[in-house]
Amino acid sequence: MPYFFNKHFGRTVSGTIDKFIYVTVKIHSNFNEKYRLNYFETEIVNNIEDIKNLRIKETLKHFRIKVPLYINTFADVPANSGLGSSSVFLVGLIKAMYALRGTNISEKNIAELAFKIENKITKGTTGKQDHYISAYGGLNEIVYKKNYTKVTPIKINKYNKKLINNNLLFVWTGISRSSSTNLISQKKNYRNNEKKLIFLNKLTNNFLKEFKKKKINLKAIGALLSESWELKKKFSDSISNNKLNRIYNYTINNGALGGKLLGAGGGGFFMFLCPKQKQLKIIKRYSKIILKLNSKKSEVCINEK
Repeated sequence: MPYFFNKHFGRTVSGTIDKFIYVTVKIHSNFNEKYRLNYFETEIVNNIEDIKNLRIKETLKHFRIKVPLYINTFADVPANSGLGSSSVFLVGLIKAMYALRGTNISEKNIAELAFKIENKITKGTTGKQDHYISAYGGLNEIVYKKNYTKVTPIKINKYNKKLINNNLLFVWTGISRSSSTNLISQKKNYRNNEKKLIFLNKLTNNFLKEFKKKKINLKAIGALLSESWELKKKFSDSISNNKLNRIYNYTINNGALGGKLLGAGGGGFFMFLCPKQKQLKIIKRYSKIILKLNSKKSEVCINEK
């Protein structure tokens, strides 16, 4: 968050998974419509100012688009899931717009432009991490300072990479939510949360040190994830709730070494570090628990990468 890293500095340890959002942009010659936009809704408009999707609207205004366009997108993950899908979409759209021009652009410039557009839309409550994570891909340490952002790839050996991949468990809580409420609340509570954020930064540094060891200690990493989650819950009352706490506690009590809720909180996906041999038991019982908690059909989404 700029209101933090402009005063101190921020750091994330982040990795991308093998789930994608695809964006295509095409000039068309249908004289009956100027802009056809397909995402989870379909918009057909003749004036940019009439576009409801703010990310598309602000991007087209930035590029000063005058030609008729078709913009299509489809995704491997649900919206409002804590996986940064809105930022990923924006990064893909910007890259597609430059490709339409036949212009190459660096990952850094894509990330900065995506952040600039989304920060305007969210009135200064969003962070830079999702834009940089999706623009660069892979496993990275990212440092955020007032005048620059630095991305450093994290190199780990094949054994450690396989160990992490085989012991990751992603759990869909069955709850979709907008991140804006939590982010606005956290910004308002910044003065009360500042010391917690500084401590969270130290946890990130400890996590990075564990990740760079010759042989990764899964228990140590799991413990740091859980410590991070316990701290994160204190930033706002709306980050967790009884349903999420029960899902988390059940998973930990059945063998997970640690975990945290991804994104701004309130729902979406949990990421757990869980031994492979413990996962099937958890998966089999999770569907019943989520069904009971949400009173509707839900699913458990597992990704080992």
